[in-house]
Amino acid sequence: MTDLKKILLTFCCLSICIGAYAQNKADNRLVDSRVTLDDNTSKDPADNTRKNDRTLPSHTPAGPKALSPTDTMPQLPSSFDGVTVKTWLDNDSITIGDQTTLHLLIEGCTSKDIKLQKSEEIKIDGIEALEVATDTIRGNDGNVSALEQRITVTSFDAGTHPVRGLAIGIVTNGKTTLIAPDDSTSLTVAYVAEADTTKCEAKQDAAPLKEPYTFWETTRWIVLALLVAAIAMAIAWIIKRRKEHKPIVVLPKAKPVPADKRALAELEALRRKELWQKGRIKKYYTDITDIVRRFLRNMYGISASEMTTRQTLRAFHGASDWSEENESLLRQLLQKADLVKFAKSQPESHEHDAAMQIAVDFIHKVAETHRINNPEAEERK
Repeated sequence: MTDLKKILLTFCCLSICIGAYAQNKADNRLVDSRVTLDDNTSKDPADNTRKNDRTLPSHTPAGPKALSPTDTMPQLPSSFDGVTVKTWLDNDSITIGDQTTLHLLIEGCTSKDIKLQKSEEIKIDGIEALEVATDTIRGNDGNVSALEQRITVTSFDAGTHPVRGLAIGIVTNGKTTLIAPDDSTSLTVAYVAEADTTKCEAKQDAAPLKEPYTFWETTRWIVLALLVAAIAMAIAWIIKRRKEHKPIVVLPKAKPVPADKRALAELEALRRKELWQKGRIKKYYTDITDIVRRFLRNMYGISASEMTTRQTLRAFHGASDWSEENESLLRQLLQKADLVKFAKSQPESHEHDAAMQIAVDFIHKVAETHRINNPEAEERK
């Protein structure tokens, strides 16, 4: 017990030292929070104007984006033979280099031969197609009613780009008819100029300011100290249990199953195997008698598995729950099983089920007799 006290005292002192050191370190932390712009301003107002002017790079578009040659091509119809196509964007406004998803939905394509463009075939002015995925949408009848293409796109060209050049082919009698969504969908790409940080510097003579403490900074060392103390107590408890040669974790013992319930469950499992129906009659009777003999051993300590039929009947005759009816059932079962196992008797089909029923009745009656003879034990259960 003295060793346990020493261990606990050592860990508590260690926890206090850790907390004190952490608090002292937090008190001495100083952060220079003053960062100022260069105040070296020219005396010439014209020079100041030139320094403060911010101009966009030369590649920023000055006006609407000029149409490409593909923009002058006639617009394809957006529907044919009941098939319609339309598009939309998850986000119709991005910055240069960002990505968004362009959706292409083809409806009314049941029993139609539809040809979709692959990723390398998709050409949209100012927009790059990175990845294409296609999903099928089925109706209640299980047929494909619509197709949806999800095209991951990006752009490195600032401006507004109409989504054009997406053609869908509908094959009818060997002839392909092209349709395309209308020009109402467009992607706006904005240019973001980089911030000019060359004129910023940190003054070395700025007065240091101390940051205010947050809730976590105040309590985390206390939590750490408590955690260390808890670990120390757990280790001390484990050491104590090992010295006393006691288990660290004690699991609750499972409640024992009564002998009659265990035997009845085994008989039901044997019935489901259908051994005699498969021609294994000797195995069937052997298993029945083995279950009954184990029941006698669990109930009265009779080693019936090592006894003959006569010895088993004599041992059961001395049991506390013996009755003439119970002994008669046991004798019928054991003698019938002996005829099958040793005399190679071939009982009728109904006799197999009768043997099973005799075993069940014997166990029920013995268990009932035991409850009548031991009412106090049953009440405790």
